Amino acid sequence: MSDFKIFEYEINTAKLPAGSTGPVFVMLADLHNFSYGEGNERLAEAIFAQEPDTVLVAGDLPVGRPGADFTPALELIRRLREGGLPIFYGNGNHEYRMRLHPEIYGSMYTEYTAALREYGVKPLENEKVSFSAKGLDMDIYGYELPEFYYKKFCRAIFRQEDLEKAIGRPDPTKFNILLAHNPIYFDSYAWWGADLTVSGHLHGGIIRIPGIGGIITPQAKLFPRYDAGKFKKNGKNLVVSRGLGTHTVNIRIFNPAELSVIRLKGE
Repeated sequence: MSDFKIFEYEINTAKLPAGSTGPVFVMLADLHNFSYGEGNERLAEAIFAQEPDTVLVAGDLPVGRPGADFTPALELIRRLREGGLPIFYGNGNHEYRMRLHPEIYGSMYTEYTAALREYGVKPLENEKVSFSAKGLDMDIYGYELPEFYYKKFCRAIFRQEDLEKAIGRPDPTKFNILLAHNPIYFDSYAWWGADLTVSGHLHGGIIRIPGIGGIITPQAKLFPRYDAGKFKKNGKNLVVSRGLGTHTVNIRIFNPAELSVIRLKGE
């Protein structure tokens, strides 16, 4: 994969004054240890050029494979932090499985997150942090979807109550951002109260058919509804990245790698 494309999304919210310009986010997902230039320099420069207020990570920057090298992911984080950008990190299924199964992955998760913390980034393991920018008070939640929802051919129904049990109830006076790697359960995220959910995981459906969309998910579900781009339900928003890298199935057809830029504006 030689390059990525910048996709821009505008999100309107009544939690900002009408007509006002709010925070700008860059969202990263599914880098899977790809490098765009030495030390991920081209990717870092493209992020800085957007002048974001913060970076939101929707998971899977590394590859969860025994013996995998995390250098490309960590070099990107280091460059962004040295440039002064705050980063809020939600785990994907690759980070989560390393954390869940030390019998397979040894100390990989501990080592990876220790390096993140050294750069001032703490993965949000079913946790929230508060953040303010451009007059908007935000709560940012990192949600780890239970492992069985990632199994091949999974058709399990996601119970909305489980989300509340894991991360509590959102404050409706804040702008609530949910870092939820798997977008398939957007209906539940919206019901919970996420004003903005950011996701990845589906790699844009791997192969995209113009006018139809992505073909298949990693769980082998055909024609996923929330494959890539912006979606809205009951006033709540979802942005799904096509991802910045690949793994296992190393193809993309009509499906460029994506750097997501999200701009908030007053409704």
